[in-house]
Amino acid sequence: MITSAPAPHPVWLTIAMFAIFAAAFAVLALRLHALQIEQHEALRARGERQRVRVISVPARRGGIFDASGAPLAVSQPSWTLLADPAYMDDRLRATLELERIIGVPRERLRAHFSAATNGRVIAHGLDEAQAQAIRELRLRGLRLRRDHARCWPSEPLAPHVVGFVNDDGRGGGGIEQTMHEWLAGRDGREVMEVDALGNPLVGISGERQEPEDGHHVQLTIEIPVQRALEAALAEAAEKHAPQGIAGIVVRAATGEIVAMASWPTFDPRDRSTFRPEALNNRAVQFTYEPGSTFKPLIAGAAVADGLARFDERIFCEHGRWTHRVGRAARTITDHSLASGGHGMLTVTEGIALSDNILMAKLGLRLGPQRLYEWVQQLQFGRRLGIPLPGEGPGIVRPRQAWNELGACMSVPMGHEIAVTPLQLIMAHAAIANRGMWMPPRLIKRVWREGASDAALPLLEAPRRVFREQDALQIEEAMTHTMSEGTARASDLEGYVAAGKTGTTMKIVDGRYSHEQHVGSFVGWAPAHREAPVQDKLVCLIALDDATKNGHFGAQVAAPYVQRVLQFALERAGVPKVEKPAPARRAR
Repeated sequence: MITSAPAPHPVWLTIAMFAIFAAAFAVLALRLHALQIEQHEALRARGERQRVRVISVPARRGGIFDASGAPLAVSQPSWTLLADPAYMDDRLRATLELERIIGVPRERLRAHFSAATNGRVIAHGLDEAQAQAIRELRLRGLRLRRDHARCWPSEPLAPHVVGFVNDDGRGGGGIEQTMHEWLAGRDGREVMEVDALGNPLVGISGERQEPEDGHHVQLTIEIPVQRALEAALAEAAEKHAPQGIAGIVVRAATGEIVAMASWPTFDPRDRSTFRPEALNNRAVQFTYEPGSTFKPLIAGAAVADGLARFDERIFCEHGRWTHRVGRAARTITDHSLASGGHGMLTVTEGIALSDNILMAKLGLRLGPQRLYEWVQQLQFGRRLGIPLPGEGPGIVRPRQAWNELGACMSVPMGHEIAVTPLQLIMAHAAIANRGMWMPPRLIKRVWREGASDAALPLLEAPRRVFREQDALQIEEAMTHTMSEGTARASDLEGYVAAGKTGTTMKIVDGRYSHEQHVGSFVGWAPAHREAPVQDKLVCLIALDDATKNGHFGAQVAAPYVQRVLQFALERAGVPKVEKPAPARRAR
């Protein structure tokens, strides 16, 4: 039987097999080289990140307090819930249970749980009961971090001054924003090792750096007066339906802001109230023509320069007057024209009765240069440096734009110039302070437990803008506004008060509007020569475009200033006096 020998193995097949194995080993070698040499540091760092977790230990944010030490905004212990989607084993149950416990919508929870990154912040400010309910779920991939939640023990007062804290922990508005670096403190950190499921390894302790809590800030705001001012603004808003209102109370001797409010307002606990018009702090941002509230300042300037006397009688042209410069002329009309106008008035009577023609004549006596210098000296046209965001500088036209027929006749009436409520009240506070202008002061103290007080923000130096005797004369002239002038219906009980109403037409589309106005009033008490300066409180309220129940300053602002000052003075125990009967003006 003949058998055939097996066919010889082809050489090419052997070569091919060796080539395949060689290529495979080459790829493996290249991959090992890439992993062990080229990507070594990156992979080691990734493994370190998976094994070692650095947890931020939040600092406790400093509190904000009123002048007496009562809390306005403080941080209370709370919990923050975080999720690590990579380690979660029951996303459906976590979604259903967390919606029930903390009220986060399912759609938002699903978005967090399907994300590719760990450390997702699910909710801030959880209380102990919510935290305990989450612990009892025993769900992997969820963890709680000790934190602090902002709360307002005295109810949300002065929100435009205090501000609020955003979800990222940064201050948003008010002192919370401008003093954020002081309030926030410095977060600590804790390093811990975890297993493959993200659970801490028992018995292995890592590095820990303790947090440094933030500084506390004490304001000059007084809660009872702040509450009275906010109530007055709310009532004025209800009765007169304006676009907005600004209100400020200042201690004349020190420049301290005792109360500051703006309407419309917002609740820092409810973000649905955070509308742009509500977040604006009109006390420092609202820019408007001051109208007649500017008149005592310029009348006082003319007297201080020796160009007039308060008892000087000036002819007021019976309500209409035309002044000529060369071939140019300008006619001034006073509000009294409809009733026959005013004849001879003293400067004091002109302030009390708010006569425009008398003021224009005083402006002409001052002249463009000196009038401009007085406006600068009274600190208009510049920011005053109050530590609040958004302060406006007002509007003062360049010196070269001032002339006789323009600024000299308009600015003394409170036109062709725009101010903020803060600028105007600080100028009047200088009169109440016997001629000494004080910078607005809002912060009383900055400190941290266990450390000495921090340095306060720098303020401008006080400046004398009127001689003491001149300031006393301006104050006395302004008392006639309360006793026999435009604000006599809002005089105070038991206190001699000084004040001035203001009503001005708003500029709409480049023209003065007969339908839209700003009604305001600024006043203070006690306002007699024997009154201690430290007792004097100044209040200003300005309504932007009141649409119901009048628009004049005497109607929409003066009654609320009277109410706030009456309360604040009685609360402070300022002694009352027997007031003299108002003098009758000869006609």
